[in-house]
Amino acid sequence: MSLAAHEIAKLDRQLAKKGEDVVLRGQDAPDDGSQDLTLRAFVRGYKPDELSGGINQGDSEVVLSPTGLTVDPARLGGLTVGGRYRTIQVANPVRVGGEVVRWNLWITG
Repeated sequence: MSLAAHEIAKLDRQLAKKGEDVVLRGQDAPDDGSQDLTLRAFVRGYKPDELSGGINQGDSEVVLSPTGLTVDPARLGGLTVGGRYRTIQVANPVRVGGEVVRWNLWITG
């Protein structure tokens, strides 16, 4: 197993245990939910010392695994967390050996 595959598997196990379901929706997807994708994610609010560079109280950081992602999160419009639709501001991939092993998202709304 490659290091990247190992890191993805480790993240997937943690998301299964401690993550929550979120629903991803593309920028141009219809509101009927026909193109929505439900995945597990870690969602947390930013700490006071992290509020800078446009990050505000109420914004959140989301960690997604690349497992099951059929689109680039940077091209997504937003996601629903706890029944509330949130807009993706930034989607940063984390790579190991050139392969994406996780996505860190900044969401608002």
